[in-house]
Amino acid sequence: MLQQDIEAAQAEPAPTDEEARERLQGAASGLVQRLEGLATTRISRRQHIERRWLDDLRRYHGVYDPTTESILKADDERSKVFINLTRAKTAAWAARMGDMLFPNDEKNWGINPTPVPELLDGAKVVVSEAEKAETEAQQAADEHNQQQEAGNAPAAMQAKQAGQAAADKGKTARDLEKQINAELEEAKKRCVSMEAEIADQLVECRYPTRARDVIEDSTKLGVGVLKGPLTATRPRRRWVKGENGQYHLDNDKNPRPDYRRVDPWHFFPDDDAVGMDDCEDSLERHLLSKKSLLSMANRLDFDMATVRDIVRDGPNGAGSTGDNQWFAQLRLLDNDAGGSAYTFQNRYVVWEYHGPLEGIEVQTLLQASGRASDADLFATEMDPLEEHRVIVYFCAGRLLKIEEYFPLDSGESLYSVFPFEKSESSIMGAVGVPYLMRHEQAMLNAAVRMMLDNAALSVGPQIVIDQSQIEPANGGWRLIARKIWKAKGTDLQRTQPPFATFNIPINQAQLAGIIEMAIKFVDEVVSMPTIAQGEQGAHVTQTSSGMSMLFNSANVVFRRVVKNWDDEITTPTIRRAFDWNMQFNEKESIKGDMQVEARGTSVLLVREIQSQQLTAIATQWSTHPVIGPAIKVYEILSLTLQTMSISPSSVLVDREEFERRIKSMAENPPPNPDQIRAESAQAVAKTDAESRKLQGENQLQIAGINRDVEIMKLMQRDDVDLRKIDASLQAMKMTTASKERIFAAEAAVEKQARAEEVATGQPHKGSGGYVS
Repeated sequence: MLQQDIEAAQAEPAPTDEEARERLQGAASGLVQRLEGLATTRISRRQHIERRWLDDLRRYHGVYDPTTESILKADDERSKVFINLTRAKTAAWAARMGDMLFPNDEKNWGINPTPVPELLDGAKVVVSEAEKAETEAQQAADEHNQQQEAGNAPAAMQAKQAGQAAADKGKTARDLEKQINAELEEAKKRCVSMEAEIADQLVECRYPTRARDVIEDSTKLGVGVLKGPLTATRPRRRWVKGENGQYHLDNDKNPRPDYRRVDPWHFFPDDDAVGMDDCEDSLERHLLSKKSLLSMANRLDFDMATVRDIVRDGPNGAGSTGDNQWFAQLRLLDNDAGGSAYTFQNRYVVWEYHGPLEGIEVQTLLQASGRASDADLFATEMDPLEEHRVIVYFCAGRLLKIEEYFPLDSGESLYSVFPFEKSESSIMGAVGVPYLMRHEQAMLNAAVRMMLDNAALSVGPQIVIDQSQIEPANGGWRLIARKIWKAKGTDLQRTQPPFATFNIPINQAQLAGIIEMAIKFVDEVVSMPTIAQGEQGAHVTQTSSGMSMLFNSANVVFRRVVKNWDDEITTPTIRRAFDWNMQFNEKESIKGDMQVEARGTSVLLVREIQSQQLTAIATQWSTHPVIGPAIKVYEILSLTLQTMSISPSSVLVDREEFERRIKSMAENPPPNPDQIRAESAQAVAKTDAESRKLQGENQLQIAGINRDVEIMKLMQRDDVDLRKIDASLQAMKMTTASKERIFAAEAAVEKQARAEEVATGQPHKGSGGYVS
């Protein structure tokens, strides 16, 4: 119909500028109304999901559904307690996933070069060809020498030419090998630079915080929505050094990618799609105050004339949002007494449409926006048979802006949806923890209420009073202490007593069994056992390895959910970040052909087991003659420290220093340990022998001194004959000389024996003479 209207308008006489503008605005208004109708349809079709979300949030906040609450309020004697196990399990799931997906010491994603496998295969072929050519050249050289010696000049010349050709071929192959290796190194460097760039951008836009909000949404409602990369228009503040050497705060206005969490209540994708891969289009609702609307208009460059008209008319809240009672119910869950009467009367509802439009429709919206030159340019480039993916903003039936070119050239949706438990029918039909344990939570609450009601009845006996026999003295039948009763009548021969008591049995043990069973069912249904929440339980092994094995088994279900995160959030989000940098980033050093690697499940091993495995690999495999060359020792050390919650940068040197030290050790190898031990033993034996020799010399000196002392004593006696003294001196000299010869001989024998004992590894026994 739109094409027919335009053709009919073109066939009529040329209208004035005002008439043309009114016609274009009318055509644009029809398109906007069609998109608003699409939004209204999706709101109405999703009401059953939103009712389920409200029930899930009631269980999360510990509030009964309206039917149960009305039944309990009708009876004041019944217990109304709500044991909120849903909140604990939901919070445990969110916290566990946040801890696993966003550890403090490593990323859950990486960037790898895609051409590496092809280049490696090509390098293998080139190396094989080079080795073959070099072998042929050597064989031709040998043939040339043989023919030269035999005097066969023609054959020698032919062999020489063949050898030269083979050598040239080998040189060409080696040059190609060097080129491929250089390309491999360049590809790896670019991947490292791209990964660092994306990591810096994610930190700046607080990606982990936004992602944790998405995780919390998914555990509560079943779905979490992340949007990005959006081109951030907010200047980035940084301190820079000026010409005078002083630092000042500067606003860097270069575009940066941004990510944000989208409230699932305001996101309306194609309700016939089961995943974002086959989602045709999507709508996002923005509830804005006047200030927020003007800020958004300036930030996204809306048509300011249209914005003025919308502000002049006032908020359009309830007029175009359909059923908004869900927000009133949310206000009630927050104990807001006025929540039931809340509507969007003081809010502007701006819709954001991401999806395809026909070329003629895009052209019409551009012209209605006053962008005639852009419309003409688009008309020259468009294919009328193709649909064009665009972004359209509209409010209260008026067009605010159209982006005729999708932000990413890849055309990939900017929205990623994380389902906690996927639905078989629609994207937003996924369910979360409160829905999974809804029956078990109801069973637990019913059992606890029964136990409390039973306890209230059994706390005291039921008293039966025969009013025909007695009456209270004070006229009141309420039982109190020291109350006086009067007997009625004169017949005191009664067979039944005036009072009778009956005790209501207490069934706490049986009801406690039901409660315990309900808690067990909760653990089974949500796959969150107490061991995964940090509680050991009653029948858990006491050994550290047994605890690690049980905890690792508890992680099996977590791996499944985390794999969903890797597939639905990490991979598309980082891929879009890569596309954004390839398209908008001015740094040439990060550009290349790369692919995203999600590593969410790689951090799920129990850290104790992982640390033990890495230590075994480092100590056993790295020294293996065959496996050792394949082991990345530096990476193993880094991962081992991470499993110990130690930052690798605070312990390990950088990779360049590590490689330099390895090279230095290879050039200056340490001596053989056996040789060191033998030399040390010889040095010890030599030192021991010298010490014993010195000790013997000292003993000889002491003996000489003693001899001189004795001579002096003899000389002091008057009756001593000089000849006897001479004879004694000669005898002493001979004795001393004999002892010196014996000591020298024993010292030589001792030294030889000590050397033989050291060489053979026998213990030292000694000769038993002077030396020993």
